[in-house]
Amino acid sequence: QVLLCASNQNNSIVECWSLRKEGLPVNNIFQQISPVVSDKQPMILKWRILSATNDLDRVSAVALPKLPISLTNTDLKVANDTKFFPGLGLALAFHDGSVHIVHRLQRTAGPLVHFKAMQLSWTSLALAGIDNHGKLSMLRISPSMGHGLDMNMSLRHLLFLLEYCMVTGYDWWDILLHVQPSMVQNLVEKLREEYMRQNAALQQVLSTRIVAMKASLCKLSSSTIARVCDYHAKLFLIAISCTLKSLLRPHILNTPDKSPGDRLTEICSKITDIDIDKVMINLKTEEFVLEMPTLQSLQQLIQWVGDFVLYLLASLPNQGSPVRPGHSFLRDGASLGMFRELMVVIRIWGLLKPSCLPVYTATSDTQDSMSLLFRLLTKLWLCCREENHITEPDDALIDECCLLPSQLLIPNIDWLPINDGIISKLHNNQLRQFGKAPGLVGHTVSSQFDAFVRAPGQPKIDHLRRLHLGAFPTEECKSCTR
Repeated sequence: QVLLCASNQNNSIVECWSLRKEGLPVNNIFQQISPVVSDKQPMILKWRILSATNDLDRVSAVALPKLPISLTNTDLKVANDTKFFPGLGLALAFHDGSVHIVHRLQRTAGPLVHFKAMQLSWTSLALAGIDNHGKLSMLRISPSMGHGLDMNMSLRHLLFLLEYCMVTGYDWWDILLHVQPSMVQNLVEKLREEYMRQNAALQQVLSTRIVAMKASLCKLSSSTIARVCDYHAKLFLIAISCTLKSLLRPHILNTPDKSPGDRLTEICSKITDIDIDKVMINLKTEEFVLEMPTLQSLQQLIQWVGDFVLYLLASLPNQGSPVRPGHSFLRDGASLGMFRELMVVIRIWGLLKPSCLPVYTATSDTQDSMSLLFRLLTKLWLCCREENHITEPDDALIDECCLLPSQLLIPNIDWLPINDGIISKLHNNQLRQFGKAPGLVGHTVSSQFDAFVRAPGQPKIDHLRRLHLGAFPTEECKSCTR
């Protein structure tokens, strides 16, 4: 397709042309000699005009949609009932300050300020522009281009776009602009159903992306905030596991055997002993030798693993409350298995450099805290290691976990990054709605995440590297809002 926009000092014209294949008609005389089969009919390429807008006011900027019309080349299995596409519109800005989407020709007179440059987001649900005074503005564009849709159809629109972003890797922030709190639960469940329909290889590729997508969706509803904490923790656990395993090297180069990380996973899954040292002796410890500075630089990540395991086990007696952060981990055999593997690695590294071990505040100087936690963690892991055969923890395990607060100081987990990105301003009327005149900026609403916001005196933490920055850092530092 080719888009043509021509302007003079007063007016503009916009035309959209498409190059299409068309059948070349064969004269009846030749049909009698050799009938043409439909699939072998001669074809010819012709330019056809799709749409044209005449007598427009003078155009100052143009923005094209990025979402393709067809997704037939992707590997995503799309359900038959979701083969629809949101209204893809061409955005035109005029010198009178108004913005015009080609699907909607109604325009009202606006101010003399007008856009000089515009850009549509990846799914064409948001439009950003810079005006002739240098001000950056963003407009929220309805997926239905202003047409009324029932809740079911709106959910299908948004679900399809989320799947598209999940497969392509594009950021889905503009889709979140249109998700209402009442939609969150339904979208998360449908997204998981669509994910489970994909083949195993694609699921593995998208495994962390869907967790991040669920986390950003659950942030939009106060009833799902505890699940956001779990999703963030799961992403961080996966990142730490990949990082620590990548440091392991085979002691003999060019070995056709499995990598040390794969062997670690295999051995820890086979040996179900609750004694950490008995599991450790089955590993080739020479593969775990690292330089001392490298080991020390990992201490803050190791500390997070130790703190999280202690928090999870101490919260096991209260497992009946789904609003408590960490609840989903108590029946997640895969995640508990990852924690178990990491504790074995940390135990080996502690023999090389004791200062890299997690620090616990214990009531007894003779208590081996890591052995205690590994024993309880293994018992919990054995209850849910098989996804289709999950059993409840026995009373003995729950009783032991009840005693943990009297044996070890339970840490406060710093769950979430500071929530001050664009999406957190959804309800502050700071975004312009397409089709509605911008009104006064509303008052700032209180955060719905107050229960998880860091207190003023608490130390600030770099959430990407788990570095403690102090309660009052001496230098200005940037924070990740995602």
